[in-house]
Amino acid sequence: MKKLFAVIVLMVLLSVTSCQTRVVSSVKPMQKNSIELYKKYTIQTQDAKEVKVEVVRVDDEKIYGKTKSGEEVVINKSDVREVRKFNLLPSIAIGVAAVAAVIFIPM
Repeated sequence: MKKLFAVIVLMVLLSVTSCQTRVVSSVKPMQKNSIELYKKYTIQTQDAKEVKVEVVRVDDEKIYGKTKSGEEVVINKSDVREVRKFNLLPSIAIGVAAVAAVIFIPM
């Protein structure tokens, strides 16, 4: 029973941690240095459309990016609801720490 509980806790912790970090949201408004150039982001607009882009240029009003297929995208900053950044390494570290905690902490 303890092993089953540990496996369930592990699965929940791994599913809760994701590979993306919120850079901009309704709680965390967009700043001048929120978005870095030549990094990959998932941008969600006010009409709930999600676009995965590599940011090429940012000015005062717009975000210019390129999709995986090479298509150029221009998004108004006023239309942005949320921006998430892909972070694989920290997510793996959190997952490994969760597994280690479940294995090494006796219940």
